[in-house]
Amino acid sequence: MEIDKLKKILESLLFVSETPLSPKKIASFVKDAPLDEVLKALAELKEEINQMDRSFQVLEIAEGFQLVTRPEYHKWAKELYKIISKTRLSKASMEALAIIAYKQPVTRAEVEAIRGVDVSNMIQSLLEKKMVRILGRAETPGRPLLYGTTHEFLIHFGLKDLTDLPKVSEIQELAGDRPSPEFLKEMEGELRRRETKLGLGPVEETASETPEAPPASDSIPETSS
Repeated sequence: MEIDKLKKILESLLFVSETPLSPKKIASFVKDAPLDEVLKALAELKEEINQMDRSFQVLEIAEGFQLVTRPEYHKWAKELYKIISKTRLSKASMEALAIIAYKQPVTRAEVEAIRGVDVSNMIQSLLEKKMVRILGRAETPGRPLLYGTTHEFLIHFGLKDLTDLPKVSEIQELAGDRPSPEFLKEMEGELRRRETKLGLGPVEETASETPEAPPASDSIPETSS
């Protein structure tokens, strides 16, 4: 297929889609264009649109591509639709979500060891909002549930994948709250350890590790989000 025609087709698909489209999914729609041609066209389309200095851009989000409004125009877009997001999270829920995001797979007890309070209701709320999911059970006494983030989490925060996680303070600011100094210190340390593990930054020794969580069974029903 001619590359210019393919780019117009891709642009129309991105325009009408409310969720990120993966190259494989796009190729399943455009049956006369092989995956390598779709990938090439997506790359060119992304570059062309992003250089147009328009109010929108193409981003790679959650292993797919999406046409989105540029951040400087979010204010007016939200006014138009009067969006009150059902996934809006409290400061406490955001802190619990950030812990899960950076330490996953993680148990409820491990989250509570960092926050210092019971997080059962917060985790249940995050499950209902499809921000986290149950990954399985830990091989520890009581076999507590293990939690991790979801595909919807990546979409909600505009992340390409988990290696694209922002600083904890940036996650907090998305919710309109500032993190507590204690929480920020703990999670920034976790971010440094994660970056080192992924080979994204220099090896740094942290002053203290996360306190070991006591064995505990999880009272949350085993449901998937």
